[in-house]
Amino acid sequence: MMARQTRSEATRRKILNAAVDVFNEVGYSAAERGAIIERAEMTKGAVCHHFDSMESLASAIIEEGSATVLSAFRSNCEASSPAMENMIHGTFVVADTVGSDEVACAAEQLTLALGGFNEAASRVCTNWVEAMAAQGGRAIVEGDLREDLDPETVAESIVGAMFGAQLLSKAMAGGDHIERLRRMWELLLPAIVTDASLPYFREFLAREALRRIQPALCLE
Repeated sequence: MMARQTRSEATRRKILNAAVDVFNEVGYSAAERGAIIERAEMTKGAVCHHFDSMESLASAIIEEGSATVLSAFRSNCEASSPAMENMIHGTFVVADTVGSDEVACAAEQLTLALGGFNEAASRVCTNWVEAMAAQGGRAIVEGDLREDLDPETVAESIVGAMFGAQLLSKAMAGGDHIERLRRMWELLLPAIVTDASLPYFREFLAREALRRIQPALCLE
């Protein structure tokens, strides 16, 4: 029984890995089940046994990849750092994770593609807003986020801009995602951070972006 379950899990993993490769290469709309079956080196029946549709495959990838990214963000927020630091640093952690994890990368593009009509994608967006809003509430208490702002509204703006920056970086030739994140925060900070805290968080943002830009420059 245990051996059969292990084989089943290995088969499911192989199918998911093949789907991740295909989705990352051509996107969801252009992906074909036949290409995934061929990449997985399995029969159509074996693939259909585990995933009865392309959307069920996409949903499984969204759930797995988004859990990885959200876990990285929440781990960052467990630190004793000010919540506003966690919010800024967390978006760069997300960029790092999506850039280094193929499943997370596929999950993000699938969430963007299916967000309006896929339950898993909708749930991911809700979880993101909740996680960011929790930090926003803390930041108000700590005196860094303006107290007249609604944490959920702030969270929606940050999450929307974070996903938007990633989308633009992929869609536009020569897109620099780190630079887009930096510019995003430069625009947001004066609107949401208290006047007393603004100089500090502008400096924090500059350091956060520079840490990621410098290694890239060294490789050129």
